Amino acid sequence: MHIIDYSNLSIRTDLVLDSEIESKEIFNKDGVTLKRTIKDKNKYSSISFIDVTDKDQAKIVEKLLIKELKEYIDNNSKILVIGLGNRNSTPDALGPKSLDQILVTRHLFNLGDVDQGYSNVSIFEPSVYGTTGIDSVELIKEVVKLVHPNYVIIIDSLCTSSLSRMNKTIQITDAGINPGSGVLNDRGELSSRVLGCNTIALGVPTVVDIYAIVIDILKKYDIHEIDDYENLIVTPKEIDYVINRLSILIGNSLNKAFHESFVSTK
Repeated sequence: MHIIDYSNLSIRTDLVLDSEIESKEIFNKDGVTLKRTIKDKNKYSSISFIDVTDKDQAKIVEKLLIKELKEYIDNNSKILVIGLGNRNSTPDALGPKSLDQILVTRHLFNLGDVDQGYSNVSIFEPSVYGTTGIDSVELIKEVVKLVHPNYVIIIDSLCTSSLSRMNKTIQITDAGINPGSGVLNDRGELSSRVLGCNTIALGVPTVVDIYAIVIDILKKYDIHEIDDYENLIVTPKEIDYVINRLSILIGNSLNKAFHESFVSTK
């Protein structure tokens, strides 16, 4: 039997702050909620929704996300968007698939051929260590040195400790991110301190640690002993469709936040 000590248990696997941290509710309508928090001088924003595949709700989420992104990014900035994750693993493909939607303009700025209303934007997909054999954090550091952006925006799939947030929350923070930490595969810190420029992390919890689900159930029934079991990372069966909708929403929101003249075709 395995004895559980709840007093020492702390599951923190995504960007959203612990429930006991006070957040200010900014918006709450039609099943969509926006909350903001400041902790250790860092800003956190959380947009929660019921179903991002619902077109009406997705429109509300997109408008909120655009507005919130503009709270983190100055106009006319040079921006590098990083898509973390594995394109070949659906729950982990949010970053790469979101990059597919981004309007890239850096090469046009280098040619001096850009109309007003557009920002200097480049993208980079480092893939994962198991695929390239090169640490993604080290790759990103080198690309930042090459591009010299004012802002780095990192998009990543997250592992959550709460079923209620899985695929139902878009999280933003200027505190940076530790890629892989949610699944106990920490690849190192990506933050303003490490990269030397403003670093914004944007993520969606797409998987949940089954240990967190078990703990929630055991707490309800005041159970402190269980048989040993193999831990798993799980995701919903409709994850392919959800990732597709989320990547389009995030990509279009970033484009509209970056470029005043951007007009979506989707």
